[in-house]
Amino acid sequence: MSVALVANIRRLPGGLLVKAPKSQNMPALPIFTTLDNYATYFDPWPKKRAEFLLYGSRRLLHTTVAGMHSSQQQQKSTFMDDNLVDGVVYGPALAEAKLESNAVAAVQGQPPPKSAKMTTRALGLAGVLKRFHDGRKLTMVTAYDFPSARMARGAGVELVLVGDSLGNCRLGLPDTVGVTMEDMVRAISAVRRGVDASTPPSSGAPNSPKPVIVGDMPFGSYLVKNKTLQNATSLRVAGADMVKLEGGRSVAPLVKALTGAGIAVVGHIGLEPQHSLLQGGLKLQGTTAQAALEIVRDAQALAVAGAKIIVIECVPTEVARAVQATVHGVPVIGIGAGCGVSGQVVVCDDLLGMHGAVPSFVKKYADLERVVAEAYSLYLADVRRGNFPAAEHSRRMHADEFTQMCALLQQDGFQVQPPAVDKTNAEETVPNHSLRKQPELPVGLLGPMENRKPRHGMLELTGGHFVPWSRTRGAQLSSVRTMTRLTLATQVKLQVLHTGEQVREWRETVGQVAFVPTMGNLHDGHLELVDEAKKHADKVLVSIFVNPSQFAEHEDLDRYPRTIDRDLELLQARGVHAVFAPSVDDLYPFGGSPGGTVVDPRFVKGKSEDACRPHFFTGVATVCLKLFNLCTPSVVVFGQKDAMQCAVISRMLDDFFLSSRITMVIAATSREEDGLARSSRNSYLTPSMRKAAPSIYASLMDATQAPDATPGSVRQVVRELLEHEGMVVSYVSVADPREMSEKSDDDALANSIVSIACLLEDSGKRCRLIDNIIVPA
Repeated sequence: MSVALVANIRRLPGGLLVKAPKSQNMPALPIFTTLDNYATYFDPWPKKRAEFLLYGSRRLLHTTVAGMHSSQQQQKSTFMDDNLVDGVVYGPALAEAKLESNAVAAVQGQPPPKSAKMTTRALGLAGVLKRFHDGRKLTMVTAYDFPSARMARGAGVELVLVGDSLGNCRLGLPDTVGVTMEDMVRAISAVRRGVDASTPPSSGAPNSPKPVIVGDMPFGSYLVKNKTLQNATSLRVAGADMVKLEGGRSVAPLVKALTGAGIAVVGHIGLEPQHSLLQGGLKLQGTTAQAALEIVRDAQALAVAGAKIIVIECVPTEVARAVQATVHGVPVIGIGAGCGVSGQVVVCDDLLGMHGAVPSFVKKYADLERVVAEAYSLYLADVRRGNFPAAEHSRRMHADEFTQMCALLQQDGFQVQPPAVDKTNAEETVPNHSLRKQPELPVGLLGPMENRKPRHGMLELTGGHFVPWSRTRGAQLSSVRTMTRLTLATQVKLQVLHTGEQVREWRETVGQVAFVPTMGNLHDGHLELVDEAKKHADKVLVSIFVNPSQFAEHEDLDRYPRTIDRDLELLQARGVHAVFAPSVDDLYPFGGSPGGTVVDPRFVKGKSEDACRPHFFTGVATVCLKLFNLCTPSVVVFGQKDAMQCAVISRMLDDFFLSSRITMVIAATSREEDGLARSSRNSYLTPSMRKAAPSIYASLMDATQAPDATPGSVRQVVRELLEHEGMVVSYVSVADPREMSEKSDDDALANSIVSIACLLEDSGKRCRLIDNIIVPA
């Protein structure tokens, strides 16, 4: 019986070298071996012998294969005896033994022994230099952990830098000075595992060779020669292929010593973050002729000392080009140094947009900070609304086991309440096993939570500022739950502000504000916007203003319900901090609505809702800009039901450079139990209209979920269904989410806003309703 054990030589803190199992899953010692071999696990290892095993040598395999069975067996006996004990191979000898075994099999005419699939070959420094001499641009990115290294390797970069920017990007330090050797060793070990791991399925270059790993020597780790050699060796043992030092002629002797010890070095000149205090701060270097000459001389000294690659940071393009021209045969990698060098390096967090603003010399290729924030928001919203975990994320007991569990629990004095099943929608109901201790306790005020399958939600407009969140089928808040929330809401003293001066005085006393603009006559949909706003800022401000410029002469400005007292009561109970209720003269002080200066969103002219109400979006954009300027919110919250309005406001924030300080959050359309979108105009519906109105949402769902649905089929189906219900359809729009431009009939339906406007009539009364749904990408 044999036990698999692979032993490695490991360097312990303090420099002690010992023999130990490679993995914690392996036995601590081989079961069947000699007493002499047992002793090797307990005694420290001689330095020369250990270093030979750590770094290995292939010279013994460079002879002809034919002689492997004769003289070479004797020549290699010492090496193999030290590494192969009772079938247990450790250290670099494992790879040597595999190569020899395959070669011997080839001499004997036998197939090589079967083994696990070999990992992709390493590019190595030689491969990097070959690409350089072939005239190919080199790419280097930073990585600090397993996932970032695995992604970099999968992309096909030549070099991965485990930079001391680890301090800023991962450890929360103000600069790189606080990074220690222990920090770097741990990060390099993780990066090595990431580089050696299989590439992600979505990788751009899954078969590319493993990149060269460069480890930064942290501040204070290369002040003297002996310490420099010791620390560089630690980085190599941790997994780095090369080490990087900051400095020019001052560190050239150290570079020479490291090269002489067999450790490849990357130099770093120009801006040296570890020494930035002496360089006047993190700013452009080499801006004068003399300063540029000093940088060129630094590069030449490093090249003469043996540096294989030189990084040059934050210098004018001309200086970097001169450096590359004067160090023949040495690749110069730039960061903020223009394109006249052999390659580029960038901090992965800057490339991915993980920390907001990036240096001016960086091109941001993604905005992960926003993506991650949205993912967290989605998660929190789903958990708090009971949408996650849904049925597909849960595991169920077998019915017989559940019955038996109930019986056992009853014996212990517990009782499991049977789940309530919605017979009308049983396939979407997730049973809720409520466990209670006898005697039975009263059910909470909100009752048992229902888990409904998500059906529709928020759309993120490309380039906009939307925070999407999931919705549940039917209404999120029934009237009972709404009243409960009103009762349980934290009581906040509501301030009512009527003038711009009052708003400005209030804003000076509070921090971040989330703003919800409304025209009053509030319903549960408005209150859900308030709930959403409370998640994004310290204070919530709601405006109530019936904007005359949004109404045409033939529309219902005079009839529009004005319920200010009731609205204030609802907002007070919901925990709103302030309400801005201006007069028309307050917002339009010069000549009344719409005023002498307006915002004209021309990109929606003649499209869907704008074609029906050509005055409307100018009025919306103008009043919103006025309100934003007066209220100076950090976040503004709108509802998805008015899709084109959301697109107009988002575009306005971008066009007027407001998006850097105002985040736009769009809450999913609030619906009644039967799917009707909540609207202040629903109060105009007669009983007959109210009965027919839910078919608007139903037709949108049916048309978009039909197999092989296209924009053309959706327009036709929705129109036919609603005209059959006796409605007058103004338009059925299938548009792209950013420009609101109509898609052609045969385009893909994905990533569309499907919106509708229709007129309901009954007994001489008329009511115009709008609605939309999102077809995600």
